[in-house]
Amino acid sequence: MVDSDIIVVGAGPVGMLAALLSAQQGSNVLLLEQSSQRPIQSRAIGITPPSLEILSRLGLAGVFIEHGVAVRISEVYGGNMRLGGIDFSGLKTDFPFVLSIPQDRTEILLEEAVRANSSVRFLRGHQVTDCTEDQEQVSVSGNCPDAGLFHYTGQYLLACDGGKSRVRESLAIPFEGAPDRYTFLMGDYEDTTGWGGKARFFFTERGSVESFPLPEGKRRYVVRTPFFIKENTAGYLRTELLRRAGIDVDGIAKFWESSFGVQRYSAKRFCKGRVFLCGDAAHLMSPIGGQNMNIGFADAELAAWLTKVLLEKRATCHLVSRLYDRVRKKAVSAACRRAQLMMLAGTSGGR
Repeated sequence: MVDSDIIVVGAGPVGMLAALLSAQQGSNVLLLEQSSQRPIQSRAIGITPPSLEILSRLGLAGVFIEHGVAVRISEVYGGNMRLGGIDFSGLKTDFPFVLSIPQDRTEILLEEAVRANSSVRFLRGHQVTDCTEDQEQVSVSGNCPDAGLFHYTGQYLLACDGGKSRVRESLAIPFEGAPDRYTFLMGDYEDTTGWGGKARFFFTERGSVESFPLPEGKRRYVVRTPFFIKENTAGYLRTELLRRAGIDVDGIAKFWESSFGVQRYSAKRFCKGRVFLCGDAAHLMSPIGGQNMNIGFADAELAAWLTKVLLEKRATCHLVSRLYDRVRKKAVSAACRRAQLMMLAGTSGGR
């Protein structure tokens, strides 16, 4: 006897999506999250058409679109000169746009769906510290401040517990890579630009500026920094927006600011026995273009489907493990190349 068909560790966007997809496949799911409260930071904002198609199969695309901004056009400027643009309306999909929606809103919508699903048991404040798997089951143990030590078993496990994954470490799966040299500063302000739902990119001699619309009349700005600059300390973002792109946010309401660096890591194996790594637990790459979260959604989709195949005994664990590893590594490699090309465009200097 096991506690659930599927254990999902980590209740970020990828983990909650994995739990919902597994439940949709007919599995009973145990979702464990170490944080006792949901984060309220804006962070990742872009959901791409393939991810919207996954959400559509869960019946969630409509509510996401209602709470976000559909970005159909991106424009590129060199100073005050318009260099060109990209129109997504020609994409052959039901969702020919990138949906701009803050990560905290994404997590709210996913958690509401999780808590409304009777096949998902969601436990916050449960930090998994150890994971083991054998031919019969997978086991996790850890600590809960309110209830003490815990131990759960399942048929299969989807590890969505981030770049510092305790599940991955417990299974001794190497995480290979290194931090990149690029650093950025981003902030969310009241939108006074008049650009509507358009994204704008500025490539200037001082460096790049990226600008994305957000719901509730807000706009995200991202600038490359010469070194890591702590947020909310030097007025650097406000000054550089004006110098590089003529964007004056002095006296404009600022809702959030954060600095970040770029990392490139990949797990040696994406699947080991009964455990599937998804999202940041499997790979870290540049957040430019929303690559990492959206690739994590695709990880979750395939892992949920393959565990259904395994539960129905339509394939062996060894065969499924090799398939997941091969397919997802190929997808991650392609995403890394896209991210690097966008990084190259956004970090090159001069004319």
